[in-house]
Amino acid sequence: MDFSRFSRLLSLLVLLAVASACSRSPTEQALRNQLDAMQEAAEQREMGEFMDGVADDFVGNSSEFDREGLQRLLRVIALRHQSIGVTRMALDVEMHGDRAVVRMQILVTGGSGGLIPDQGQLFDTESAWRFVDGEWQLGSAQWKPVR
Repeated sequence: MDFSRFSRLLSLLVLLAVASACSRSPTEQALRNQLDAMQEAAEQREMGEFMDGVADDFVGNSSEFDREGLQRLLRVIALRHQSIGVTRMALDVEMHGDRAVVRMQILVTGGSGGLIPDQGQLFDTESAWRFVDGEWQLGSAQWKPVR
């Protein structure tokens, strides 16, 4: 491939990348920003900040967890692990007006603060979100370990 064709191909790829980034609606981008903020809070072990994004009537894993139960689970994780890592993969967002469904895999790692995590688990997740008073709230979530 000559330089001119390579340059045009590279320009096209950059244009497509920019166009796809711009194609998100403001509400979808706000949801993605909320996901980022909650991930950051979890990694910083700031579970109160994480819970700010969880609705009061949250239901997790088919009523196995309510909001309070989720908060207790997160506290236990934070107490057990000095460092927490969260990596999102295969993120799929379906927007439905002021509601959304998010599917993704999440790799959660925990450790004693060393360079290599002591534990890790990959989860398949599906969550339902709603836009209330200008903010996205997590209304329900299902998660199961990937075997």
